[in-house]
Amino acid sequence: MLYQVLVEFTCKNQPKLSLPTEWALCGEREDRLEVLNVSTFALVISPGDVQLVASAGCSMRLFEALEVGAIPVVLGDHSKLPYHHLIRWSEAVIMVPKPRITELHFLLRSISDNDLLAMRRQGRFLWETYFSTSESIFSTILASVRTSIQIPAAPIREEPAQEIPHKAGKLAGTDANMADNGDLDLGPVEVEPPYASPRFLRNFTYTAADVYRTWNRAPGPFHLFPHTPLDPVLPSEAKFLGSGTGFRPIGGGSGGSGKEFQAALGGNVPREQFTVVMLTYEREEVLMNSLERLNGLPYLNKVVVVWNSPKPPSDDLLWPDIGLPIVVVHTEKNSLNNRFLPWDAVETEAILSIDDDAHLRHDEIMFGFRVWREARDRIVGFPGRFHAWDVNHQSWLYNSNYSCELSMVLTGAAFFHKYYAYLYSYVMPQAIRDMVDEYINCEDIAMNFLVSHITRKPPIKVTSRWTFRCPGCPQALSHDDSHFHERHKCINFFVKVYGYMPLLYTQFRVDSVLFKTRLPHDKTKCFKFI
Repeated sequence: MLYQVLVEFTCKNQPKLSLPTEWALCGEREDRLEVLNVSTFALVISPGDVQLVASAGCSMRLFEALEVGAIPVVLGDHSKLPYHHLIRWSEAVIMVPKPRITELHFLLRSISDNDLLAMRRQGRFLWETYFSTSESIFSTILASVRTSIQIPAAPIREEPAQEIPHKAGKLAGTDANMADNGDLDLGPVEVEPPYASPRFLRNFTYTAADVYRTWNRAPGPFHLFPHTPLDPVLPSEAKFLGSGTGFRPIGGGSGGSGKEFQAALGGNVPREQFTVVMLTYEREEVLMNSLERLNGLPYLNKVVVVWNSPKPPSDDLLWPDIGLPIVVVHTEKNSLNNRFLPWDAVETEAILSIDDDAHLRHDEIMFGFRVWREARDRIVGFPGRFHAWDVNHQSWLYNSNYSCELSMVLTGAAFFHKYYAYLYSYVMPQAIRDMVDEYINCEDIAMNFLVSHITRKPPIKVTSRWTFRCPGCPQALSHDDSHFHERHKCINFFVKVYGYMPLLYTQFRVDSVLFKTRLPHDKTKCFKFI
């Protein structure tokens, strides 16, 4: 392998003014970026004065390297990088003491290709998030001050829901096919008023130190902006169990029979509900059937129907009475992006995004909810898909063939955190949402790109079900041949926007063993699967 090193000791033009012990910047910015754009590493030599921990010249070299995706190599371990107490620069920058400069070549050669890619990607992410524009720099300053004095972040922006009046008909019955659970107790059907997720549980007790423990691998905003709704909830009440035994949250499960496991959520949030968000467009009969199938579903807070059609519902349309609120939301235009608007009508952290023609049983939905509660930062759903590299055309392909490997979970039947709806609608690049509107397609791919980009984790597929469409329903857009060609184009365009492929492969799948196994009521032991 050929290793090339570029060292220039003379400037073609007058060097920029610098401090006495600092290396000057040579050439114009465009010339420096042109060289850095084809470089893997960029050497940043700290000032000779050890008392000078930062300088304008070093910061300029650092930011230029991050902008083009080169890995900064900071020579001089006394330097302090911007916001070093909040950002883990070790994930994007290599810092080497000056006495070890003779070993630098060997140190850089020892870094694997995968680590190089991860560092370049993280460096670009840090630059885009915190230093790329005047707005991001100002937001970073405010976030740093807020974190230092432990002021919680402002609540995320929510989209006001303009409700469409509708009238309920007769009490909905329970579809025998949907609720065929035998003697299986899926959990209590809510008879009390809907229970919203608590919004402020930690407030000023949350310290900056928690950020590093909570988000051990998540990049970007979760380092500097700790007060996101994705923060794990600490038990608000706990009882001491005795010397040396720690504590257990009140309401948490203590083991026992399979029936006990099925009938209670337990965990750190023993009481929690989810909201169904259902997108629909001029398929009233299909929609009414889907809503009726939700009758009797445990832990359901409410149903938000996103009415994507410019025409209002029929005046004589009778909506099923499922014992819970059904909020019909009017949208300004027909857009698949409306599925992911953070509607203020959604008062739970958990969202089950589901198509109006989706065909899921109650036990499948409940199992997906339980799995999501154990992985709140992931997309958890049913239909899995994956991306593949086309060697002949040198481009990415969208693949829906049955496979044990996946990198996406379609949001036509998936749980995700409401915070991702905010990121999708207000933080994700507008160009992606514009392409979704242009093709009337790919919003589910865009959401998978976003979550994988933020968490660097793949989604989780639950159960062995491969298809979830209802039999006999009118054909959806996905049956058109052009559907897959558009999704190929979407993936390649999204990769250009992000600058890399954020999707990650996984062969991990969670199967509902306990839901399929009828356990005797007298069993008192827990089961451990290895």
